[in-house]
Amino acid sequence: MDATQLETIEDLQKVVNYLMGANDTLANKQLAFKAIQKAQFFKDLDLEFEARYEYMSQCTFLNFDEELIAQFPWFLNVCDQHPGRFRYRSVLWSFKWVLDVIPEYHKVSLQQIDSLLQDFEARFKAFGAADKIIQHYYMKVYVKLGDEEKARQAYEKYKQATSNHVLLDCKACQSDSLLNIFLMTKESQALLNTAKPILDGKITCAEVPLLTYPKALMAAMRLEKWDLAEVYASKALRYLNNTVAFPVEYSQLLLFYTIKGDFVSARAILEPQFPLLFGRTSDYLHFHFYLSAALFLKAMEKSGNAAIKLHFNLKQLPFDIADKDGEYPTPDLGQWFSEQAAHRAGLLDGRNGNDFYMNYLEEMQEWTDQQLDK
Repeated sequence: MDATQLETIEDLQKVVNYLMGANDTLANKQLAFKAIQKAQFFKDLDLEFEARYEYMSQCTFLNFDEELIAQFPWFLNVCDQHPGRFRYRSVLWSFKWVLDVIPEYHKVSLQQIDSLLQDFEARFKAFGAADKIIQHYYMKVYVKLGDEEKARQAYEKYKQATSNHVLLDCKACQSDSLLNIFLMTKESQALLNTAKPILDGKITCAEVPLLTYPKALMAAMRLEKWDLAEVYASKALRYLNNTVAFPVEYSQLLLFYTIKGDFVSARAILEPQFPLLFGRTSDYLHFHFYLSAALFLKAMEKSGNAAIKLHFNLKQLPFDIADKDGEYPTPDLGQWFSEQAAHRAGLLDGRNGNDFYMNYLEEMQEWTDQQLDK
């Protein structure tokens, strides 16, 4: 649908109706933003709510997390100011999207995160949601905070809870989320056991198994089941969209192809994904992707590749060190990624009050070296 059709309030209603069933694309994200502006022009708060919600949804599923976070407080405020007027259940559903990503930014303090969790719990309980949803999201937050003890406590409470609610994630999404705690604790066989219904195609949704195969890939690599890892890598590439930023998922694939010695496939991941990530501010996303990129470039250097040809089309330092043919010195580029990964780990650990990310960085470097030496 063309944004030039937004001349009247009737046009705006048609665009909003279209967006409610539209696919998640950059064009639809831009259309939704224009719809917000037009709703403000018409001073129609109800249409502004719907346009903003569709914009926030597009941001979420296209992984523009910063814009999601920026949009969300408006919804809580307008719902609190006008009780019963808007789709409050939908707003509570999107609260979960925010909790998924807010721990990724070191500038968001633990106090702010705790306050957000308390508000989340209070609002969900007031809406009739029980402990299962709440503990599920506590677990997800604590995993990203690198707090294994609290993540395990929330996981155990989640398992013991039996209540269902309309705000509870679908079964496929719940199962996929549980895999993150097994990645954290390196319980690789438990991860594969939990993922089996997804991997067997028995439970699926819009996001699963797209997000599941890279996690299963990590578990298979940890168990040194390389044939199985190859299967999961192939399926992950089939499901993921390389024109959208999936930094964590692609970092796991990048690590696999690095260890496998398939530098062509690794480069095919690094080249399109890095520019998509470069303008983002999530420390968590940068950490994971930079770490795998550093390990890849170190492996290339070790194998005798002094340079790598990449078309990043980035002019700022250190990406202006490429020669006229787009070749970068492998050691210099690898060193930059390594330093940036360590920097992001330090920022997250400093906020979290632990050393989870730095320990993970060092452990992954050692494990990768061991695999490459075999």
